[in-house]
Amino acid sequence: MVDHGSTFAWNAVLRSSPPRQALHLYTQSMLQSLAAPNKFTFTFLIKACVKACAPHLTRHLHCHLVKLGFSSDPFLQSALLGAYADGGSLAVVRQLHRHGARGDVVVRTALVSAYVKCGLLADAHRVFDEMSEVNPVTWAALISGYARCGRDSEALQVFRRMRLAGAEPTEACMISVLACSARLGALEEGACVHRHISRSGRHLSASLGTALLTMYAKCGCLDAAERVFDGMQHRDPRAWTAMISALAAHGQGARGLHLFDEMLAQGLRPDGVTYVAVLSACSHAGLAAAACRHFDGMTELYGLVPGIEHYGCMVDVLGRTGRVEEAWSMVQTMPAAPDEFVLKSLLSACCSHGRMDYAEWAAEKLMNVDPGHAASYVMLANAYAGMGRWEDSARVRKMMRRRGVPKAPGQSTVD
Repeated sequence: MVDHGSTFAWNAVLRSSPPRQALHLYTQSMLQSLAAPNKFTFTFLIKACVKACAPHLTRHLHCHLVKLGFSSDPFLQSALLGAYADGGSLAVVRQLHRHGARGDVVVRTALVSAYVKCGLLADAHRVFDEMSEVNPVTWAALISGYARCGRDSEALQVFRRMRLAGAEPTEACMISVLACSARLGALEEGACVHRHISRSGRHLSASLGTALLTMYAKCGCLDAAERVFDGMQHRDPRAWTAMISALAAHGQGARGLHLFDEMLAQGLRPDGVTYVAVLSACSHAGLAAAACRHFDGMTELYGLVPGIEHYGCMVDVLGRTGRVEEAWSMVQTMPAAPDEFVLKSLLSACCSHGRMDYAEWAAEKLMNVDPGHAASYVMLANAYAGMGRWEDSARVRKMMRRRGVPKAPGQSTVD
């Protein structure tokens, strides 16, 4: 039973309740009791609004905390900025910026994060540059914002500024930097983070270790990725999945499948992302039978529903191993329309094995998905030419010119 006069007791109940239930208890019970809400009450409730995806209730809570005199509390201002940004209420974020969110470093950091969530990196950077004091969380907010928007080079530039300023990077910051380094192939930047982790004696969490091994793998350093994986004290399913993907991408699909067996032996449960890695490993290794077994097992053993990416992997491995009829059948019976990857895999397999009736269908679908993409026309025309069907090859190239599709020019790395 709740002590109806105890704010502490009510706060404990609100904090431990599911989000919508907490909001209901506040409006229907706590406000009718003798307990007076305090700033901690609103902290829990604002978080509940975000988790419940109820931005309209954030406004009601905001009005109530203003009425009770809590509007100047920096932690509540920060929570409100985050909630409004999560709800896409940019106008309110700007209004709070103009009229409330000013000097406090906690609030200004929340404002940087809010603008980042709204995709306004220029505003976020402007607030950052205007701050007389920044902390590691502020740096992390700005760096993660650039990383989230795919502006990797700029994220790394901010990280270099952070190092020159002598600020200690947070784990979230290092994960963002490693992700940017992986996408850019910036091995030295990623290795710099690794050296910092080693020198500082920081515990290598599952998330940080996964980001680190992924960076090494995407920069071509499989041995370093494996050393990171082997040295991780705690490896969650995402870490195992990342290592399986790394092995598959480096042409070691069979080892990736062996690692998957080890993962299952550890009692870990795979998810849909894990199975994308597993099926990709099968495809790279040309193991169609193993792919079929794992594809069936994800539903039969774990109740996972295959998505378009799983079907894409299956079409790829069946096509690579010459089982074109099965690949065609799978595309025809998919629960969703095939995407570009599925169609390209099918087209490639059909052209390689002379099934031009299927190839024509796949090419036509692919042209509808991306009419300006030259590869599907060229692949089809070349396949006809290779079979001596010159009229069909000319017909496809004529279609390409009629639709105004430019053939991608050849490129060379030699100047």
